[in-house]
Parts: sequence; C-alpha cells; structure tokens
Amino acid sequence: TDKLVIITILLQPLILLLINNQLLISENVIPFKKILPYINLVIIGIGILSIMAISSLKRNIGYKTKATMLKNTLEQVESLVKNLNSQRHDYGKHIQMIQALLGLEKIEEAKDYLDGITKSYWPNYEIYYTDNLALTALLNTKKTVAEKQGIDFAFAVKHELANLDIPAWDLCSIIGNLLDNAIEAAIGDETRPRVAIEITYMDNYYNIYVFNNGFPIPVGIDIFEPGFTTKGSSGRGYGLYLTEKLINQYDGEIKVNVLKKGATVNLRIPAKEIKKAKG
Repeated sequence: TDKLVIITILLQPLILLLINNQLLISENVIPFKKILPYINLVIIGIGILSIMAISSLKRNIGYKTKATMLKNTLEQVESLVKNLNSQRHDYGKHIQMIQALLGLEKIEEAKDYLDGITKSYWPNYEIYYTDNLALTALLNTKKTVAEKQGIDFAFAVKHELANLDIPAWDLCSIIGNLLDNAIEAAIGDETRPRVAIEITYMDNYYNIYVFNNGFPIPVGIDIFEPGFTTKGSSGRGYGLYLTEKLINQYDGEIKVNVLKKGATVNLRIPAKEIKKAKG
C-alpha cells in the first residue's frame, strides 16, 4: 500500500515534466494543444488520487500506531499476570516451608526464614495495585522501565476508576503515550530525572497529571501535531496526535503547562454521570 501511495504521488510531477520537455523540443505545438484538455484531466485525476493516497497513508500510520499501542498494553498485562502467578507460586512454597518448620517446632529457624524473605525476596516483587488491571500492569511496567534508566518514578491513583467511561486499552494508550514521552524528556535532566503521575477525582471529572523535569518544550511547538517526535520515528510521531484524538473522542480536555524545567500535562475526563446527563 505504501509503495502504491508513493507511485501515485510521483506520477503527477513526472507527467508535468514530460509535458514540459515535449513543449521544449516540439516545433509545432498545435497538435499538442488538441490533446492538452485530456492531459489536464489526467493531471487533475492524478491530483485527486494523490490526495486520497496521502489520506490513506495517514490512516495506515494511525492504524499501525494503534496496533502497537494495543500490543504493548496486552504485553504489559501478560507480564503482570506472569509476575502474579510466579508470586503466588513462590508464596505457596514459602508458606509450606514455614509450616514445616513450625510443625517441627523450629521457631527460631522459622523466624530467620521470614527475615530472609523480608530482606531479600519481597522488594523484588513489589507491585502497586489499582482497581484497573490493565492500568496496574501499565504503571508497574513504566515504573520498572523508568527506574532502569535511573529515573525516579512515582504514581498515585487517589480514586477508583470504575466510573471512568473509557475502555482499558484506550486508557492505557493515552496514559502510556504520555508516560513514554515524559520518560524520554526526563532523561535530559542529568541531576535527578523524575516522572510522576497522579489521578484524582473531583466534581464528576477525573484529573490526570503527568509531570517530568526534563528539557522544557520550546515556545510555539505543538506536541500534538501529526509527526511531532524527538526520536525521528513516524510511529512515535503520531502517538501524541492519536492520544489527543482519543481524549477528544471521550469528551476530555488536555493542556500542557511548560515549566522552567520540564512540563506537566493535565487531562480532564468526564465520569459516566456527566456523559449520561449530556446524553
């Protein structure tokens, strides 16, 4: 499909070049004038096809980006489920071991065993929970990704999300894209890179704040323009554009507050009650 789009776009200048060349070398242009209206129709037709081709290319990029977002969300949920299953399996083994020690009246050994779990085992499996499984997977995964890059990552979900009328995959696409860009920006801070997200609820609206202390956004730059990216990837460049479209689709609002160091993205999304009242 992409090749067809490129061919269609290139046809128009090629035909114009051939016409121009023919006019330059032809001594008698009268016969040429007779077919000129037909050539004009062909050029107009190719122009229309070019517009359609560009629209198709734009849609294809959007579909690919959405597919990537959904794939990432599913992978994050799968990773969390595997961690939980592994955790449950390990818990079972530890409980059996403690039960055996207590059954043998090895009280001190059981205490030492518990101390060992507390000091070395538990921190590696610390998972923060929300009432939304997909968002739980996303936030814990992003926290791990950020911390591996030396970025402090903090999040606080201060209200249940059951009243948020957005499918889990779209919610994760929105928050995931904003966090990816926040993490990317925070790397620019060489002292103490930091990313934070907070979700609150007030007056039947969910408020989501995503903060980073990285490089500030240049004045006059719209980060939600199609193609905007700091990494040179077309898929990433359309991520924020699609994020804004998703937010608008659910009657939400988004604002970017540029700080002296970093930025805060503020989302305001209506709860189910607001949508019912409007409907």
